[in-house]
Amino acid sequence: MNTDELHNILLKRKTFFCYSGPLTEKILTAISVAVRLEIGENAGNERAEKIVFGNFVEQAQNIIRYSSEKTIQEDETSGVGTVALSLSDNKVLVEAVNAVDEKQMNTLTRDLTELKKMDSAELKSAYRNRLKDGPPEGSKGAGLGFIEIARKSDMWDFEFVKEHGKILFIFKVWS
Repeated sequence: MNTDELHNILLKRKTFFCYSGPLTEKILTAISVAVRLEIGENAGNERAEKIVFGNFVEQAQNIIRYSSEKTIQEDETSGVGTVALSLSDNKVLVEAVNAVDEKQMNTLTRDLTELKKMDSAELKSAYRNRLKDGPPEGSKGAGLGFIEIARKSDMWDFEFVKEHGKILFIFKVWS
């Protein structure tokens, strides 16, 4: 793909932020100010801005913590992936893509499929239970991220794509 083709794709998709590559907490902190400003310009109101920014941070942290592709950046292990923000049907779309292994794919499929079936009362209960029970085994955080996204966002979806010997986890959330 030529640079002008990439540029035109991003313009057509109304992408106003895209980062692809190694991602660390330091990089996330550095780009967060600019991302928050851009979200403020595109989200429509303060509540939506907070939700979109929270979704962005959660997805970026998932890349940092769980991407099966890792690299070392300034003595810090980073996950490799892509996170993008675009306008879509008067909403802000946050997309994240990162490689996962077969076990991660199976766990994510099970957990996210279960979340998809829940109504707002069930999501609230799942959130409370996770707070009470603590993070699931193997979690590198509180284990609340996907539940929180499901509770607060207008719509979300996920898929896995096998490409060039990798399994790519694609997670999309609209707010």
